[in-house]
Amino acid sequence: MAGVLSGLDERLAGWAELVPDGELVPSVEELVERLRALARREPGLCRMRQIGTSRQGRALQVLSVGAGRRSVLVVGGPHPNEPVGYATVAFLAGLVAARPELRDGVSWHFLPCVDPDGAALNSEWTSMPLDLHTQHRYFYRPALSHQPEWTFPIPFRGGVHRFGLPETDALAALVDELEPAVCVSLHNAEFGDAFFVTGHDVPGLAEQLAAVAVRHGLGAGAAAPADVVGWPVLGPGVYQMPPIEDVVIRDHEADAPAHGAHLTHHAARHGTLTLLPEVPRWHAATVFQDCPPNALTGLAEALTGEATEVQRLMEQAGRLDEVHARAAADTIAIAGTVARSWQQRADDVTTVPGAELAEAHYMRAMLTLRCAGMALRSTGEVSSGRAGLGARARLERLLFERARQCESELRITPVELRRLVAVQACAALAAVALTR
Repeated sequence: MAGVLSGLDERLAGWAELVPDGELVPSVEELVERLRALARREPGLCRMRQIGTSRQGRALQVLSVGAGRRSVLVVGGPHPNEPVGYATVAFLAGLVAARPELRDGVSWHFLPCVDPDGAALNSEWTSMPLDLHTQHRYFYRPALSHQPEWTFPIPFRGGVHRFGLPETDALAALVDELEPAVCVSLHNAEFGDAFFVTGHDVPGLAEQLAAVAVRHGLGAGAAAPADVVGWPVLGPGVYQMPPIEDVVIRDHEADAPAHGAHLTHHAARHGTLTLLPEVPRWHAATVFQDCPPNALTGLAEALTGEATEVQRLMEQAGRLDEVHARAAADTIAIAGTVARSWQQRADDVTTVPGAELAEAHYMRAMLTLRCAGMALRSTGEVSSGRAGLGARARLERLLFERARQCESELRITPVELRRLVAVQACAALAAVALTR
């Protein structure tokens, strides 16, 4: 195995060198046109087809490259606020089309964006440089029950709950058609280190994923990101997706569950290795020291206060756009859950490691900026009455001041896009190489 990993490491390093410098994240429309152009240039090798439509009627397109027996599915834009995958899809599709050795026995299938409607609401910040304020001034991430990757059917109240999202149905049908050996869903976060989630363990893969992150300066930190706390750890920064019964939020008093099964759970019926590479768009240079647990109490109170203020201002604004208001409310609810988890952690007398404290600071910044940005967008360009206009102005100020505070306190700088693409692309290539 050591020899196999050493040879793979050399190949991954060579392929990573091919990622272009200086590119911006393409829009979904630009990405689809790039893939179409590739299919036109290589008609015997590539084909583009439509597999469904979104809730608003946008086409869901898939580019297939090669005709090998083993299928690999790459999903871009699993959440519409995570566009790094658009650049990775563009790079990987071109790479596998140009490199016959990557198609040896393998066919590649690229779904550029699984939620084009959501992506359209973030269109202001693709293809342009961003600062933290601008990113969140034009931010959208749907509520959990409207996210295609997290809305596969689940048991509920003695039956099966189906969310009815056409994007999820199209993705499920594609997985069932391809029965992929590997399915890679390309994620990105605001802050922190790179980390990876897999559907199951594969010998040597966790070691290789950790090496990929380190090579590009995004090595996994000592603390688990909030998304994966308590999940099985396969290696530094590599986690295994738990069974659906361990991760689904079940509110049996509600009319419907908060979310469904993940793509990972659906693909498992085919023995698919699912891989989620998560990369950060921003680097935080501030180093946090170990501290007493009451430091988390202060963060919990701060996050609760910020989320409560956003909720109050939304109520004062009056006339709201339903799509953004629902998403903001979902994020406010998540903030409440996170704050309560910090309070419970603070009851533990053990010291909080600096890495864990850093993750908490990142989560507070992320949730506050997200809910403030979407709340502001929910008020529309013109709010009704003096109270509504005043609430909108206070949301504007809260978002601007909090973004600048985060940039200063966390010492935020953007991560070069080519490094993020290299990590995602090399993770995908490693997974395919090690599952042969």
